[in-house]
Amino acid sequence: MVEANTTTTKVDIFLSAKNLVDLDTFSKSDPFCTLLQQLTPGGPYTVVGSTEVIKNDLNPNWNTSFQLDYFFEASQPLRFIVYDFDRGTSDDLGIIDVLLGELVRKKTSFLNLTNEGKLIVRVEEVRQSKEKYMLSLRGVGLDKKDTFGKSDPYLVFYRSLGHNQWIEVKRTEIINDTLDPVWAPVGLTDHQLCNSDRSKPIKIECYDWDKVGSDEFIGSFETTLSSLTTPGSTFKLTLPGKNRFSGTILISDCRVKKSLTFIDYLHKGLQISFSVAIDFTQNHIFTEDQTSDDYEDAIWEIGSILEAYDSDRNFPVYGFGGIPPGGSISQCFPLTGDSTSPYVNGARGILKIYHSSIGKISQSSPGELHYIIDELISSASSISSNNGYYVLLILTNGEISDIDQTINSIVRASSLPISIIILGIGNSDFDVMKKLDCDGEILIDNSGNKALRDIVQFVNYNSYQGKISQLACEVLKEVPNQVTSYMQMIDFMPEVVKR
Repeated sequence: MVEANTTTTKVDIFLSAKNLVDLDTFSKSDPFCTLLQQLTPGGPYTVVGSTEVIKNDLNPNWNTSFQLDYFFEASQPLRFIVYDFDRGTSDDLGIIDVLLGELVRKKTSFLNLTNEGKLIVRVEEVRQSKEKYMLSLRGVGLDKKDTFGKSDPYLVFYRSLGHNQWIEVKRTEIINDTLDPVWAPVGLTDHQLCNSDRSKPIKIECYDWDKVGSDEFIGSFETTLSSLTTPGSTFKLTLPGKNRFSGTILISDCRVKKSLTFIDYLHKGLQISFSVAIDFTQNHIFTEDQTSDDYEDAIWEIGSILEAYDSDRNFPVYGFGGIPPGGSISQCFPLTGDSTSPYVNGARGILKIYHSSIGKISQSSPGELHYIIDELISSASSISSNNGYYVLLILTNGEISDIDQTINSIVRASSLPISIIILGIGNSDFDVMKKLDCDGEILIDNSGNKALRDIVQFVNYNSYQGKISQLACEVLKEVPNQVTSYMQMIDFMPEVVKR
């Protein structure tokens, strides 16, 4: 179950099908599709709803859509069942199970039904306003307000609350001693200006700044978003009770800058590469005689979610703080035993290589993390495009001896497409790990360099004993914002990638 305070994104699901099996003798099938969702891990599927019935058609295009809350950090299994309406037994024409995250990543999915034919699932984000307007404004012939100079004008933007009530949303800078000011571009969203209602009034006031005393009112005008965002538009400033204009405001340019979401980046080709690093120090208690331990549970729950966002599902898996066969203590070694090919396929592959390593890798001490992070930095630095993002999951008992070097590496990684998830397993107090997760603070290395963004999320496994699905939500919930913060930091606007 996803916790109520988790940030959600709403998505619309549209359905069609091709080449459905024909179960009718004298006509074609009359198909409709039912969507079910598994709300709790291992629990029953609950009906979300059904489409309308389309008569006599093996290639239906249903008008009914479904809206779901999408959580990056949750598994969210879905089941689609296509039925033939005119059969009293409600025999199905095909069934398919799929994760919502996989549908979101692909945007349009062609899914093979169990009997025959394909179900086509198209996912679109339910969009709120994402457009930011960069307005370039200048004044012409403003009133002179200063006794020994001209004016020092600035603009104030207001949004209407109705009933002649206004709220300030933005101010320009002050331009000194001029009646023909040219202000720097002002960035505003349509939500700020008019709550995305393009017909709603917007008010702009012009003032003369005074160093001593109150600023003097030059004039104002009201307009709408459509007029305000049209280059070349001019607006006359008026003063209440005056029968003349007090100047002109001209829109010299308007550029629209779209603010992209995590789903936008997925749809434009973002690939998330998932890596795992496992603690093999002496504090790691293996359970060779059991079918599962805490490490395995965490790997499966988190890995099975992240694999939906990686097209090839090949994940590098490393160990640290142990001695691989025939070697010496190492802080970064591939569990495959092949440094040129550290990859395994999917969450099951991670589990398999981890379990097969038990007993083969000798435990040692101490543990160090910066080598693992540096390996990821090397990979992230070598990619030629901005369509890749790296998520590193570190499973550790929390005892490391290289805190300063690790902080240095994290600060360097903050400028790259990297997120680091540290899952503390065991009974340590994890004070060192908490220091790396600097929520609300800025991580600073020993040279005084500051992290450009927060990329580390630490979670204590013991806090989620018996609540493994909630653990995955907590571990992964910051990744979407970390992805978008990186893309915004580098001002990246991806080109559409054809799938």
